[in-house]
Amino acid sequence: MDTQKVALITGSAKGLGKAIALHLAKKNYIVILHYLHSQEDAENTKQFIQKDGGTAIIYQADINDKKSIEQMFNFVEQTFGRLDILINNIGNYLKKNVLEVTYEQWQEIMNNNLTSVFYTSKLAIELMKKHSFGRIINLGFASIGQIKAEPLITPYFIAKTGVLLLTKSMAKEVAHLGINIHIISPGVLENSIKKPIQDIPKARLGTFKDFCNVLDILISEENDYLTGTHIEIAGGWRL
Repeated sequence: MDTQKVALITGSAKGLGKAIALHLAKKNYIVILHYLHSQEDAENTKQFIQKDGGTAIIYQADINDKKSIEQMFNFVEQTFGRLDILINNIGNYLKKNVLEVTYEQWQEIMNNNLTSVFYTSKLAIELMKKHSFGRIINLGFASIGQIKAEPLITPYFIAKTGVLLLTKSMAKEVAHLGINIHIISPGVLENSIKKPIQDIPKARLGTFKDFCNVLDILISEENDYLTGTHIEIAGGWRL
């Protein structure tokens, strides 16, 4: 176990986070399954990984709470003494006209999608520095970075664009430490509630496999020269 690399995936009880966890477990990573409310799903994912010969543990934390985040990273350090990969997968979505968004909703979206990524990444870097190696993968949203009106998803779009800037800024600061930071921006995935295939130039939904294929490139030790990369997995949607 001491020679295995450790991966922490936020929001990995189900959906894309679960798919990432299963993928990394098959690649012999020790997987830390983070959840907040979905304990049963987290337990099921853990059992699935273990039956398949992998190693997984579950950990409950509120990534909107500074102390809870700190406790999670203290647990990782005390249990494994290292962290090799952090996947900032979690991020709540809000579709609502910007003039109808409440103060509380604005704060919640910003905290959940942007502030949490800042703090989890900051603590992860401190752990990764000890072994001069690390990969942080943040999740964006197809077309972030474009300066255009998004009245129905304004706080979400601003937060995710902020993650893009944060990713590049942090990547530049830690590149010399052997730590690479990237952002992957999915479009409409196989588990999306709405599936506007007619709006996707590739005429199909993105799959979890599509995501993991790109993930493999970015976390590879062989691709050490890549950092601050932004890749959209959207089949041409929202170009």
